Amino acid sequence: MNKTERLCKPIVGAPSYGNTRKTDTTVPESHNNKAGITLVALVITIIILLILAGITINLTIGQRGILTRAQEAGRNYQEAAKREDEELANFLKEADDIINGITGNGGGTTPTTPEISEAVKGLKVGDYIKYDTGVTTVGENGVITCRVLYPVDSEYGLQIISDKNVGTDITLGGSDWETGKTVYNGAIETLNNEAQKYVNEAYAYDGRCVGSIPTVQNGIFVNKNKVRDNEGNILDTLATVSIPEAYTMPTGWTSRDTGCCNTDTNYTIDETALKEVNIWTTGQYYWLTSRYVYSDSSRVGFYVRDVSTIGGLYSYYLCVVGSDGGTYGGSNANGLRPCISLKSNIIKITGGDGTSEGTAYTIGK
Repeated sequence: MNKTERLCKPIVGAPSYGNTRKTDTTVPESHNNKAGITLVALVITIIILLILAGITINLTIGQRGILTRAQEAGRNYQEAAKREDEELANFLKEADDIINGITGNGGGTTPTTPEISEAVKGLKVGDYIKYDTGVTTVGENGVITCRVLYPVDSEYGLQIISDKNVGTDITLGGSDWETGKTVYNGAIETLNNEAQKYVNEAYAYDGRCVGSIPTVQNGIFVNKNKVRDNEGNILDTLATVSIPEAYTMPTGWTSRDTGCCNTDTNYTIDETALKEVNIWTTGQYYWLTSRYVYSDSSRVGFYVRDVSTIGGLYSYYLCVVGSDGGTYGGSNANGLRPCISLKSNIIKITGGDGTSEGTAYTIGK
């Protein structure tokens, strides 16, 4: 046997390894552990995903979810917009009331809703009432005696009038024609503004001078600075007066129009009410917010009405045009009797019986 043959021939009795490999179908132990862990992880992952899905769904459509909150936010927005619309409408109405004079010339606020007490409903024309004006320089530290002018159930609401003149006398007019004419035309507003000073907003809505138009709306004197003509129509102004053709034209005039408003009948409503209960006469002269024009062959005079100490209806001229072309001014001082519109649905009767000045009703809130 040569060397080559010996190397290639199998050795007798030796184990045979050869190139043959045995196929083992048994999975090693380590491989079984890896497969089990993968399945558990999958189950846990699915559970976690289900939990997250539940949380997500709850956050989206649950009781306090995103969709629910979005719906609530929408409703809240609509309610807020509705409230804003209502507030805007109320504001516009108040502004419209102011523009139309319903809230007066600084005479207080719009009435509230409390019921009027039986005691206030029982106030009669002529009853005495102690009223605190809030002006400490008049009466007893601001408190003056008043009388009921119109009861609460009247078309003019609850109004009181000072029993006597209040404050210092008011001078109207001037020493020349132009001054007298200006004061004459503005006399109604001037006197009403003076009366307005005695409005105590704790108890009252508005104030005016006696003799002006007493109509009210929500407690406010809506026509106090206007005028009533002879037919009873309420107007902002009356036509001005012209001097007669027979008169000599005043020097410097280019027209016969005097520029002075004509006669009004403002005072008649208050006059009737005051005389019915005998409180027209006070023993003092006082102004009425009413103008009067007098004309004869020698002059045309422009007057503001007043009441004498014994109750006579008079008037005092503030400017005059003579038939000879002369122009004159005049002035006079009279007292002031303010009329006050009380807050009938706020005030209460706190004492007195109203039958005399000494037992006058006292009012509070």
